[in-house]
Amino acid sequence: MDGSRTLPGFENFDDPNVYHRGAKHILKANALNFVLEFDSDKALLASDLDSESITELLQTPVEPTKTRWINLWSPEQQKKTVKALATNYGFSPRTEGVMSSDPGRPAVVTTANQQSRRRAMLPWLKDRSSFDSHAEDVEMTPTRDQPPSHATSLDLNHYRMVNEVWYYSSVDWGTRYLCVGYNSLSPIDLTSIDVDQQSKRMQNKPQGKRLWTWLILCDDNTIVTINENPFHGHEGPPTPDEEEKLHSIRRNLANVFEQLSKVNEYRKEKNPINKLSIRSGLPKTNAKESEISEAPSLLFHYLFDDWYASYSLVAKQEHQYGKQLGNLRDLMFQRPAVEHIEKLHRIGQQLSVLKKIYLSYALIIDRILERQKPVDMSNSTHLLKEHIDDERSLLTAQTRSYAVNLSSAAIVRFERLRDRIQLYALGEIQDCIDEKEALVGLNFNLITLKQSDAVERLTRITILLAKVTILFMPVSLMTAYFSTQIEDLQGAYTSTTYWACFAVIMAFSLLFLVVFGVLSNTLEGKPIYRSMTQTSWDYSRKWLGFKERQKTALKRT
Repeated sequence: MDGSRTLPGFENFDDPNVYHRGAKHILKANALNFVLEFDSDKALLASDLDSESITELLQTPVEPTKTRWINLWSPEQQKKTVKALATNYGFSPRTEGVMSSDPGRPAVVTTANQQSRRRAMLPWLKDRSSFDSHAEDVEMTPTRDQPPSHATSLDLNHYRMVNEVWYYSSVDWGTRYLCVGYNSLSPIDLTSIDVDQQSKRMQNKPQGKRLWTWLILCDDNTIVTINENPFHGHEGPPTPDEEEKLHSIRRNLANVFEQLSKVNEYRKEKNPINKLSIRSGLPKTNAKESEISEAPSLLFHYLFDDWYASYSLVAKQEHQYGKQLGNLRDLMFQRPAVEHIEKLHRIGQQLSVLKKIYLSYALIIDRILERQKPVDMSNSTHLLKEHIDDERSLLTAQTRSYAVNLSSAAIVRFERLRDRIQLYALGEIQDCIDEKEALVGLNFNLITLKQSDAVERLTRITILLAKVTILFMPVSLMTAYFSTQIEDLQGAYTSTTYWACFAVIMAFSLLFLVVFGVLSNTLEGKPIYRSMTQTSWDYSRKWLGFKERQKTALKRT
């Protein structure tokens, strides 16, 4: 590690003071970069290096037993540094331009000479498609030699695209690197933001902070991470709320960073689930050159595997979507309403996008593991015979395709991560989607039941009013008769006669209503949906059954 020691700014990361300063630095909003170079014995850290220092560092080879981690934040502010990395590892001009493009501005385009060379290589690239990966690649985006549409020339932008399509991802291989680009989602509470201030489009995206990340594994044991600025456009010092969000956004990076220092050994023993075997698995400094370090591949894996965010978003028992669905279920039983459908629809859209994000992670893993398998080049030789003249060219093409390989330990961990994504993340999301669909049907059924209950209540009230009318109608007619001014009836009836007639008529009316209610099955407290015909048929069957039982009893006696 003598090459790194000659550069200014590098300090012993195993020193407690340096460790604590570094841990605080990576959580600052204005932090630009850091370089961490380590082996089993020592670790050196430098922060906020300028482009000249990083260029000089890249010219220093990394020994096989050592690992170098270069991390950049806000790449649009460090274009010279990105250019130095692109020049050293052979990134294409378009990839370099996309990596350092300003948020909200178009990416840097290639020159005419670069485009002409690319057009000359297109036929050979097409013939190589039989064994090249079909993963998404920033290289395959449309070039400026094609006549762009008016909308494309105005709207095409990398950050705008990844902000619209959260599940967009990119996997790219070069002669000296493996590059992965993806959207990471940090579990940040956004409920404090006014819903009216959010666009309807963003309300349909999962809750959390989306950030684009480039993760690059190079052939010289170097890992490069390039992270989108979470607060681009914000001027001045960060607010306390932004600092709190930054802790959540960089939680996984900080955990990996802290694991690479020997100062943090006590924490590993205290909480073994956070223990990452990156530096402990390194070969000794005096090891043989054949003992290739697994640390770069493991570091690449652990930076990609932000399992804490996944656990917080979907796998936790009380995660946000399960909680929202549970609250909506309780509200439905209390007061079913059509407005719940809109909330369920929004949750369904968020879950759909979240599912596609994790599917993109699984796709990235599949593409990475697919390229780790040995390829039978004999099956694709006939596709290259027009462009490859001898066996050396064929061997060179094969080597170019597989210049960067993962260690066996990293491959096993990527396979395990893919299984966890399928079983836990995607399984939990699918359960929430199924529950959301069930709640939609439940809400409609509860609304129908509520309406049926209201209709039944209204029908009962109507029947009650009709019964009251029937009850007092004969009495009203009798009273009208007694109040009629007829000479022959004057003095013929007394008050006793009136009340006696009133009692008799009221008794007959009540008896009629009871008999009618029994026959029509419309007595209060009983269902009202059986017709009089059905009621008569039921009573007839009961009467016939009673007679049959009587005959059977008589025969036995």
